[in-house]
Amino acid sequence: MNEIKDKNKSISYENATGPIEFPLTSDIVFHYIMQNSEKALTGLICALKGINPADVKKVLVKNPISLNNLTKETVLDLLLTLNNNETMNIEVQVYEDKYWIPRSILYLCRAYDNLKGGDNYSLLKPTTHYCITDQNLLPNNTEFYSHYLLLNTKNHVPYTDKFGINVLQLNHLDKATDEDICNNLVYWAKLFKANTWEQFKVLAKDNPVIEEVGNMILELNTDDVTREMLEGQRRYREMFDTQYVAGYTDAEEKLNPIIADREATIAEQSAALADKDVTIANKDATIADKDATIAGKDATIADKDATIADIESQLQKYKQKYGDLS
Repeated sequence: MNEIKDKNKSISYENATGPIEFPLTSDIVFHYIMQNSEKALTGLICALKGINPADVKKVLVKNPISLNNLTKETVLDLLLTLNNNETMNIEVQVYEDKYWIPRSILYLCRAYDNLKGGDNYSLLKPTTHYCITDQNLLPNNTEFYSHYLLLNTKNHVPYTDKFGINVLQLNHLDKATDEDICNNLVYWAKLFKANTWEQFKVLAKDNPVIEEVGNMILELNTDDVTREMLEGQRRYREMFDTQYVAGYTDAEEKLNPIIADREATIAEQSAALADKDVTIANKDATIADKDATIAGKDATIADKDATIADIESQLQKYKQKYGDLS
């Protein structure tokens, strides 16, 4: 905490009221607190992995941040090594991202690839990318906590259990299971969702670790330099999102007339084809009528031929009986 001004170290979250402007879902706040509170980080790791604190022997933050060197463009996923034999990459995603799924795969692959030139493949560590989000990044999945692995598409047998993505959807807290509750994952989700000090105090009561987290959040929210940096990052994100939407809208405005013209052309061509189909159908009907007429005439001729044949047969019998009268 030596990066926050000394004057803030005496403040307590217990005296704070109202909205938390930069809560735990702020990636800078999240990253800074987790790298400075080993107990809080251990608690979150245990909740995400469903393990006991005793199973956490050592946690190394591989990408610690310094508030003095942050820029508004800084990517703030938390990259960890757990017990020297497992890699965890934790991100907080509270902005819409059309390309989050391919981006999350890229981050997972980068975290997994920890080898240097000439290293043995046995040095690769099991790696999981954890996403904590309040956005609908998975529109077809409303689970509270999802686990994804590479699987055989026929029998669903995992290709490996050492490479996966877990997604904690804060906006689907109502879908939490008993296991999620037992692992304290619901408790942590509520901490992330707490956006007022009143909500946070209820969760932090009689929990020294979270009380420490509350004081750190308050310090980050009240330090002038840190607030300026947090506000700058937020405005940058909002501006980026606005520019993205504006660019999408401009593209729509430019493409819509072209699309409309093409659709009109297609409609005209479809109408012309429909007319041709009608003409062909009419001709087919005319041909069918003619064929029916010809068939009728053929039937009449056949009847006449049958009548003539019958008369000739009777005449032949008469000649045989009475002789040729000519």
